[in-house]
Amino acid sequence: MNRKTEESRIAYNKIASEYDSSREGRYTRFHIMELLNTIEPGEGDVVLDVACGNGTLLGELSQKAKIQANGIDISEKMIDAAKMRYPYINFEARPCAPLEWEDESIDIITVCCAFHHFDNPQGFVKECRRVLKKNGAVYVAEPNFGAVIRFFANIFWLPFSKSGDVRIYGKKELETFFYKGGFKVVRVYAKGKGMFLKAEKEVRRA
Repeated sequence: MNRKTEESRIAYNKIASEYDSSREGRYTRFHIMELLNTIEPGEGDVVLDVACGNGTLLGELSQKAKIQANGIDISEKMIDAAKMRYPYINFEARPCAPLEWEDESIDIITVCCAFHHFDNPQGFVKECRRVLKKNGAVYVAEPNFGAVIRFFANIFWLPFSKSGDVRIYGKKELETFFYKGGFKVVRVYAKGKGMFLKAEKEVRRA
């Protein structure tokens, strides 16, 4: 396991039992709410939440439509917490890549405040494109920091941090991952403390 991935696993195992009340849990809630306001799953859609944490996003998405909900996370204790809260959802402790799903088998993939933890983000994007159905989409929520903060964090803080964070991305960087990964339509916008991306596998026909 990559060093940063192992650091993420350890860090989130430590806070799993009190995640919602933790500083990180409160910060992430804003991003979850924006994704919930944006994503409109259809009846029967297969949804995969990568780095699902304690399952909040999937649990609330499953209230919007009758979906086939799946969540994976590197933290075993986060997965245990998710299973306790949402026993009707399929949760498994797995890394973000490779994705153990068949080609073109998923309608929606979500990643909330976790993309900056991935040690191989381009590989993850490639896997997303592989497992998504032709009309499928990826939704990503990330922290929104200015260029100066990102520069100092990426150069002077994250290389020595034990939090598991790999790199904080700007809008253009995030967008480039998905265009380079073969997605046809990529939209990124900033809102408050969050940056949000929707990447579609194919151009939708009217």
